[in-house]
Amino acid sequence: MSSVRYVFPKLRLASQLREAGGLTVADAVVAAQENLEILRPQGLTALQAAVSDATECFKRFPATYDDAALQELYAISARAVGIGAICGAPAADTAFISLCALLDHLSTSRRWDPQPVSVHVQTLQLLAAGIRQKLDAKAINQILAGLQKVTGRYSGQVAAAAG
Repeated sequence: MSSVRYVFPKLRLASQLREAGGLTVADAVVAAQENLEILRPQGLTALQAAVSDATECFKRFPATYDDAALQELYAISARAVGIGAICGAPAADTAFISLCALLDHLSTSRRWDPQPVSVHVQTLQLLAAGIRQKLDAKAINQILAGLQKVTGRYSGQVAAAAG
């Protein structure tokens, strides 16, 4: 008669997790900031490319409602969210998010109004240029508050049309 023997291997990961040591949270944050600093120039280039792509897409907007044009600009803007945080321009991320919300509202209501889209695209150009010129926080907050009002105007219209 044979006997069965159960073997439970000691996992290295489990023992490592129980041991003290490793980076402290503060050290990890400093290391992450250093890594982001290395990526900053690439992020700036990527942000300027995204703003340029958005501008070129907007220039091709037709005179009447075109869902494909809205979706193309939405895709460009959605892909660009997060680049601003890497290159030290989080306001650009906020502007891209606002543009996405506006495009979503316009698409949902099937409304064609290029003017608020133009305001967003021009603001993105200003923010991308302002990285080098170091716009002050007060001016940036006023700009973002204005974009929020523009987008809010169209979100209210969508809610009214749905209700």
